[in-house]
Amino acid sequence: MRFRIQHLQWLGGIVAAAACVALGGLSLQTNFADHARYQRGTDQLARFQSVLVAANAISAERGPANAAMGGAEEKRSTLAAALAVKRTETDNRISEMEARFIGERGRFGDIDALQSDMRRRLDAGRRAVDEVIARPAAERSGTPIRTAIEAMFDAADASAVLRDRLGREIVAVTPQVATHILLNSLAGNLREQTGRLGSYVVMQLSADPEQRRQLEVQVVSTRARLELMWRALASYAGAVLPDIGVDEAITAVERDYFATALPYAEGVARDSWLGTAPDADTFTRAYVPGMRPVELLRDRIAAASRATMEALRHQALLLVLASLLLTGVAIVAIVVIALIFRDGLFHPLLNAHRQIVQIARGDLSDPPPIRNISAEVRTMFASLDLLREQQRQRLQLEEDQRLMSETLRHLSETDMLTGLLNRRALTEAAERALYESDRHGAPVSAILFDIDHFKAINDGHGHAVGDLVLKTIAHDLRAVAGAEVAFARHGGEEVLLMLPDTPKGAALALAERLRRAIEAMNINTVPGLRVTSSFGVASRSAGAMMSWEELVATADRRLYRAKQEGRNRVCDSDEKPAAPRAVASEATWYPQAAKAAR
Repeated sequence: MRFRIQHLQWLGGIVAAAACVALGGLSLQTNFADHARYQRGTDQLARFQSVLVAANAISAERGPANAAMGGAEEKRSTLAAALAVKRTETDNRISEMEARFIGERGRFGDIDALQSDMRRRLDAGRRAVDEVIARPAAERSGTPIRTAIEAMFDAADASAVLRDRLGREIVAVTPQVATHILLNSLAGNLREQTGRLGSYVVMQLSADPEQRRQLEVQVVSTRARLELMWRALASYAGAVLPDIGVDEAITAVERDYFATALPYAEGVARDSWLGTAPDADTFTRAYVPGMRPVELLRDRIAAASRATMEALRHQALLLVLASLLLTGVAIVAIVVIALIFRDGLFHPLLNAHRQIVQIARGDLSDPPPIRNISAEVRTMFASLDLLREQQRQRLQLEEDQRLMSETLRHLSETDMLTGLLNRRALTEAAERALYESDRHGAPVSAILFDIDHFKAINDGHGHAVGDLVLKTIAHDLRAVAGAEVAFARHGGEEVLLMLPDTPKGAALALAERLRRAIEAMNINTVPGLRVTSSFGVASRSAGAMMSWEELVATADRRLYRAKQEGRNRVCDSDEKPAAPRAVASEATWYPQAAKAAR
């Protein structure tokens, strides 16, 4: 009967916990998917708005460009300086936009081509504007100005193509931001069309009568487009984005642009027929402030869109946390009930089972003492203690064997005096390095050096000083060379370095740094003792038919040549220098090494 109650308890607990986990998991999955979707939408909306900002900067650049082309001669330098500042701002906005799509270009098709086209058209428009500004004031009118402005229109059109292309891709990936994409696009188009209408008026100011009639048609059609866009934007922006700032911006656009700036532009267009209209700079200064509420509306819509997406993402996150909390509470309640039954009925046996499992898994820590148990159960736990102690002794023996093996391996690979690798260990490491270099197409270099007049040091100061010199060099040069360089005592006073993935020039520079470090060493026990070394450098390119022994032999041959040339120098060639030198320095014997070392 006890056996059946035990299994019934666990079965009921498992079923209840599984049901809670299933329900909580479904809720968690749904809410987490919503959170991820809104997070993705927020990121994509930010990318899209960066495109809008860049497009707006290109459009806004036409204002100072128009003023510079149509302004008075005495203001030419001032207007040109203002245009240069605006161009820098535009370039910064474009760079910021491009930075947001790094790593995303594979998902957005021909974005590179569209960005390049936009850049190319913008450069062409700027060149056309600069050509007009460079002309005398009397020649800055009519067709040249119109051509330059239309070239800037091309740049704005290219940015609009890029914006719409990205907008479609973003909506395809995250359809939940479709409405926000449309509203932001509409606000960007409204800003572009207000700028175009002003540019058409600037063209009229310097056009002949035939051109004025053509441009008047453009002004009227642009006016009609503005009305259509404005009605759509004013109707839906406030409803979709119930934000006080959006409503205020809509009111400001109606008041400052449609009721003030737009009638002023239309009046200037009419006055251009009578010859009483202001110049382009005066018109631009009066018209552009009326466009600022349009830009403010675009910014408010962008901010409201971001805030909406952030609110949805935050709400989804709260639901994720709530699902986790409720699921956790339900599971905790079930666990508490199960623990009560366990402690009351099955605790001793379950405790014994747990200890057996722990011993099997290698956990040999002493369990807490168990009180109020029968003699039979106490005997069982005593047996478990005996088994645990036997396992501890076995693990200790295994650890001792491992440490002994590590010590033996270290001794077999290490030079006892210097603590460097011995020749055999370095040869094994070098063979692996050559194999990897052939796989990855990387060079391998070797540096072989020995201490100049080492026998004289031993004879003059004793072998203890000679050993100290070797140990000091082995210790100090590690910091100079870096941890990735393998050092080995090659024999006697010779030290061999293996440099994986290192071309000859870098190896040469390292050898020169090592030579300097040895020359600057201070052997504390022997004041005034000056130690120098001679170096041989050899490199092997990937795939070369050269073994490690041949590479070392080449370095050894060059070490010998360094000795012949006067010691305390680095040699990386089998050829003699053009003229012998008493002591070669890094700057004279190997200028490329000196440059790299600096």
